[in-house]
Amino acid sequence: MVHKPRRNHDTLAEVEVLHPVEAGLETLVASLLATSGSVDASGVTVTALGRRIRLAGYVHSIEEIERCTEIALSLNGVEAVDNDIGLQRGEETSDPV
Repeated sequence: MVHKPRRNHDTLAEVEVLHPVEAGLETLVASLLATSGSVDASGVTVTALGRRIRLAGYVHSIEEIERCTEIALSLNGVEAVDNDIGLQRGEETSDPV
């Protein structure tokens, strides 16, 4: 999911003015996760603290958890990723016969 920058009468929101690196990295990581064909990151939140990214929320497989970290680390400017993503429960499906 990609969010448009918050604006107040054509001025940037205060958080973007005070922390442009963090705001930019959060937006880029969230955008890459949302457009990646290899993960369903609709349940993942992205938070930046400096050049460190924190991923939290839920996905459907262990492979998606690992892929989210890889995607975040692929961006220039991201130095580390704290991955607090868990597995979504109750999504088990059985193979049709």
